[in-house]
Amino acid sequence: MRLFSRFSVCIFLITASLAFGQKVGVVDVQKVFDGYQKVKEAREKLEKSQKIAMEELEIFRDELEKIVKELKEMEDKLKNPNIDSSSLKSKYQEKVQVAKEKQDDMVAYDKRAKATIAQRQRNLLVEHLEDIRAAIKKVAGVKGLDLVLNSSETQLGVFFATDQTDFTEEVIITLNAESK
Repeated sequence: MRLFSRFSVCIFLITASLAFGQKVGVVDVQKVFDGYQKVKEAREKLEKSQKIAMEELEIFRDELEKIVKELKEMEDKLKNPNIDSSSLKSKYQEKVQVAKEKQDDMVAYDKRAKATIAQRQRNLLVEHLEDIRAAIKKVAGVKGLDLVLNSSETQLGVFFATDQTDFTEEVIITLNAESK
């Protein structure tokens, strides 16, 4: 239903624009977003953060594997009847507790890292949307456009636009020129 209502609004806007002789243009906002240098830089930082988080998790895994290996060695010793097992049992229990804590720490770190990275990804659009809107407005003003529609594939409002009405590349150039 919501999809139908968006489509209806777009059809109405296009019809109204044509009826009143207004000039209409389209911009692929996703393409603008992907071509914006500040977004590219932010994505690079995000990828570095993801890489660091993965490296940290790998350290946690290595430490946990080491503890598990030590536990297995202790288990083998506990099976040996010639070794006094009372002090070894308490050390074993302590090591099991350390392993549980390490695993809990690893899971908690993983959740925090994933949540932080997901939040940064959501913030990417919000942080740069104002710049993108301003660049679209600027280029639309220069072209004398009255209405600009988003032609991204994820938007179902524009099914066809001629190259003459699409000024996506001009918006990307404007954005990147202003960010230098």
